[in-house]
Amino acid sequence: MSTGWWKTLKGERTAPQSAARPALPLRIESAGLCCSVGYHLRAAACAIRTNMDHFQDSEFLTDTGSPITVGRLPDKDCWGSERVARWIARAVQDSLRDHVHFEPERTALIVLGPEPERPDMTDDAYWDIVTAAMVQIGRRFHESSRILPLGKAGLAQALQYAGDCLAQPEVDSVILAGGDSLLNVTAIEHFLEQERLFVPGNRDGFVPAEGAAALLLRRATDGQAGVQITGCGQGTEPGLWNGETPNRATGLSEAVRAACAQAGINPHQLAFRASDQNGESYLSREGSNAFVRVMAGGPRLAHLTLADKLGEIGAASGVAALAYLSLVMPREDCSPGPAGVVHLSNDNGLRCAVVVQHHLA
Repeated sequence: MSTGWWKTLKGERTAPQSAARPALPLRIESAGLCCSVGYHLRAAACAIRTNMDHFQDSEFLTDTGSPITVGRLPDKDCWGSERVARWIARAVQDSLRDHVHFEPERTALIVLGPEPERPDMTDDAYWDIVTAAMVQIGRRFHESSRILPLGKAGLAQALQYAGDCLAQPEVDSVILAGGDSLLNVTAIEHFLEQERLFVPGNRDGFVPAEGAAALLLRRATDGQAGVQITGCGQGTEPGLWNGETPNRATGLSEAVRAACAQAGINPHQLAFRASDQNGESYLSREGSNAFVRVMAGGPRLAHLTLADKLGEIGAASGVAALAYLSLVMPREDCSPGPAGVVHLSNDNGLRCAVVVQHHLA
């Protein structure tokens, strides 16, 4: 299959102000997830609900020779970038599992990739990954398809672009995918040097992992039932992860307020928040500080996390959270509530928030 129709859209290194646009809301028609606790969303969701993980010792070693714990799928027949391409392809295929009459030529594919500051993942390298995934998927999508190298906190921009695509009369649906892996020597050495991995002697760190997720998005109409993305916001946090500049959660607070404003709801109407908290204390403090400020004496929100089950899956984190929520929010036995916010943070200061709501018919 020819892949020359692919285009890249370079992400800005600083986050612009997010203006409300009429492109939202978007309805999550279906979703897919491929991660260390399941090759597809339904299996992974069962593991997530029961707080299962699949963490294991790896061949990566610390300076003292201790094996580094990772979240990895069991495939042994491929390594490196080929693995990420496989996970993206499987997540996209999972999202299309129940759509027999799917029309790829009327569908834009948007792939959210790692931010350009990541030392292990250059634009060219990720281009090759997505191109390999497209070969496995075997479909030609609409020419508005893009790769967005914005990191996990680029989710708001990716969703706004998805809305822009759906405003085109020739586009009926959008597949938003995210795929990433921190299981490579360059990434491991980088985060080891920064003392950010969960290893013996450092409990203030994360478990590096791999995975991909995908959402099939369509325009939401008034009164339509289902899980909908109703607001997106973003901000810039001047504070650094290492504490050199204090993090006062101003960027995340700004993002959450903007997302709620676009969704047309008061933050007090939220029932839960789903975060990218991965074991690093600065993310926990930032989230707590932001919501104390935003809620201003309102109710305490339930807090959902995936990284304690999946590990740190980078650019796939936010898409994975939305995929999981699209499955559990409509279910009475496990719904976290009718409205919540997914919030994410990049090392480069970008912060984003996405309001998701379940509407009844």
